[in-house]
Amino acid sequence: MPRVLVNMPSQHAGRPSGVALVAFRVIAGLVARGTFAVVLRSPWRRDQLPAAIRDCVEVVTVKRPRIMLLDVLRQCLTVPRLCRARAIDVVLNIDPYGAAFGGRARVSVVHDLYFRTLPGRIRSREALTTDPIFRLVLGSSARVIAVSEATRRDLEHHYPRLRARTRTVPSAAMLDPTAGGSAAEIPAGPYVLAVGNALYNKNFATLARAVVGLGRPGLGIVHVGEDHDEAIAGALGGAPVPLTRLSHIGDDRLAALYRGALCLCVPSFAEGFCLPVLEAQALDCPVICSDRSATPEIAGAGALTFDPADAAALTACLRRLLDEPGLRTALIARGRDNVRRYDWAETARRYETLLLDALRDGATARTAREVPHAHPAP
Repeated sequence: MPRVLVNMPSQHAGRPSGVALVAFRVIAGLVARGTFAVVLRSPWRRDQLPAAIRDCVEVVTVKRPRIMLLDVLRQCLTVPRLCRARAIDVVLNIDPYGAAFGGRARVSVVHDLYFRTLPGRIRSREALTTDPIFRLVLGSSARVIAVSEATRRDLEHHYPRLRARTRTVPSAAMLDPTAGGSAAEIPAGPYVLAVGNALYNKNFATLARAVVGLGRPGLGIVHVGEDHDEAIAGALGGAPVPLTRLSHIGDDRLAALYRGALCLCVPSFAEGFCLPVLEAQALDCPVICSDRSATPEIAGAGALTFDPADAAALTACLRRLLDEPGLRTALIARGRDNVRRYDWAETARRYETLLLDALRDGATARTAREVPHAHPAP
């Protein structure tokens, strides 16, 4: 049985980011398919892993690096040694901050290109260090996986040499659709739900301004995630809009919040995939989302879309949802249909196929190098 090293050094141990959660679902799918033996290299200890994979993989625990570029260069030496010691056939880099060498071939996943696509980020220090990482790791990968068509287009635009090697493999909803908490765990009044840390790309300030502009007393905002800069509260500007802030909550409570919300709002300037859209649709929560990047692709017909730079456009969507009879019910039904397009078993099957393709290409390339060139007879 071939052995795959799932390489994920960039993620914080014990903190299940979207990237880590996708990795764990992919690992579970690969284990279930039975084609590969899996070795996980990451900052996570075995006891921190989800129960579904805890006893099914070999675990190599490493410290999360402080400087990603230096660690990527370090991995050029350490990962090949690990691959030889563990008889690794193929390396799966869960994001580009991984190994450029090691195994017989490598496959790397790209979740987003914010350092390239967001205004004001192109000339940042992050962009100056991230670009060489992408060029090194992706350039040495036999296959590159983009998590959405939008991400694939961004990748191929900025790195056209990767076009022939890039494939799109979407994720799927994370929350169990049967999960649910008690009514006591959600606010009493109507609310718009926002999920995710309030980073620049999330644009949650536009949501706050849109709710203020709506002028509906009692309509609040529930934000699940961190907001260290108080982006939402600052944009409310003291307006009487109830704001509930939550973080590190369990799946049952999050599911209850989805089910109780007027809608999920995703006002992002950019998203590589956006799992909350599918979580909401799976739990009968209408979606209002940005018309940019991956969000309209992932939401399909099950969402109202708007220009994220225009708070008034979002206000108009919220007003429609409140005032148009039957619209909320229609969005829920279309969301249910849309979320059925995404399936973790199919995601795992596609990963398996690309890992096998990478191994086959690597074997072909080695054979070509090893066969001596024929010389014409004298």
